Amino acid sequence: MAHSHANRAVRLLILGLALTSLGACLDDGLPWGTLEASMEASFDPSAGRLDDDGRLKTTQNYVVALDELTVAFDSFTLILAAGGAESFDPSNPPEGYSLCHNGHCHADSGELVDYEDIALEMAGGSGGGRFAVGLDGTDWPMASETVVVSVTPCDPSPCQLPKGDLAGLELIVRSVGVKGTVYDTLTGEAARLPEEGLALDVSAPVMTPLNAQLEGTIGRGEPVGVDLSIAFEFPAEVFDDINFGVTPPADAAAWETLLGQALVDHALLSVSLSRFDG
Repeated sequence: MAHSHANRAVRLLILGLALTSLGACLDDGLPWGTLEASMEASFDPSAGRLDDDGRLKTTQNYVVALDELTVAFDSFTLILAAGGAESFDPSNPPEGYSLCHNGHCHADSGELVDYEDIALEMAGGSGGGRFAVGLDGTDWPMASETVVVSVTPCDPSPCQLPKGDLAGLELIVRSVGVKGTVYDTLTGEAARLPEEGLALDVSAPVMTPLNAQLEGTIGRGEPVGVDLSIAFEFPAEVFDDINFGVTPPADAAAWETLLGQALVDHALLSVSLSRFDG
């Protein structure tokens, strides 16, 4: 997962896909494809990540007693491949990227961008398409019990997909909220926090794009129905990247950057697709 320019639509949008060359329907008036989508989200750290009091351990020797962890989502976007789009070759990166190694390339902007994100960028480039569906922007509680995230209904219904080859999915995380107390496991002169801990009450907008690859064809000869299931897991590793002794909860800008980057680096996003006759 890596950086990309996300479509931040809250409702269904069809951008650049109303081209007569693509067409919207089959000859008999039926759509090329109809989308049924569902999404689940959870936070379920392994037993080895928790101390005897159930607090989350981090690699920087802090433990986090979480009272509340929430995530709000903005939208997800299906990315359709451009006709004749080239596949990504790390030994011959596209314009704007260089020095590809260890799963990422160096962008001209100075960022490190994952192979997967560059491949999706190439697939959705000139002649490609993006099909965005809004998600309920509620602050969803993250816990071991999976929550079902509401998908915004299409208007008109059902969601009608254009003709093309699916290349990937982009999920936008709108914000993250954290409430609890952080404790330092280091003691004496090495301690970075007071003994009573550091209270957390953070709500940070992030608008972070997370990417997953997706394969399938929308068009003649394929089942019309597309059933898409999205699963998001908030990772315990997010807290590993935060030095609580340096970044105070009141520093909203710092938290926005830290949480956004940590989600890009560690969040778990999986997508499954099945087909049915619509």
